[in-house]
Amino acid sequence: MKTILKFAFILFLVNLVAASILAATYNITKSKIEEQVRLAQEQALKQVMPEEIADRLESVEKDGVVQYWKAFKGNSSQPNGYIFIAKKYGYSSVIETMVGMKKDGTFTGLRVISQNETPGLGVKIAEPSFTKQFINRNVSELELSKNNIHAVTGATISSRAFLDSIKSSSIEMLKNKDE
Repeated sequence: MKTILKFAFILFLVNLVAASILAATYNITKSKIEEQVRLAQEQALKQVMPEEIADRLESVEKDGVVQYWKAFKGNSSQPNGYIFIAKKYGYSSVIETMVGMKKDGTFTGLRVISQNETPGLGVKIAEPSFTKQFINRNVSELELSKNNIHAVTGATISSRAFLDSIKSSSIEMLKNKDE
């Protein structure tokens, strides 16, 4: 019985030390990680909404959470476009895409900000060769076909999820933009 208690105590100490090291590492790196996330979001915002279309962004929040951004040019009080995040489950993960769109529904830029699709296949939806097909296209024109938007070969589910998410989110954005 003493041996069991001794091993239990040693196991407790090892776990206590490991948990303490993990907690300390988290506290040290937390602010650095948050800063990296903020910088990545800032870079994505600039990438999806070029400066010639908008030079000022204004976030629209609900309950302290950013719902979307309005994009303005110069001193205009009317937005030229919007930036929002579209999400949909693909083949193996939720695909999150930051979308820049003019107020007429024409895409200015797209950037996949989170996905965990199949390496070598589904991950190709994040590559410029796929996303650039959407630039300067109106949401009403989007269809996955031979003549319009070309799916990533071998990753039709991921391609369809990407297309469906930006299309449905864009339509919803245009419908509710004044709320």
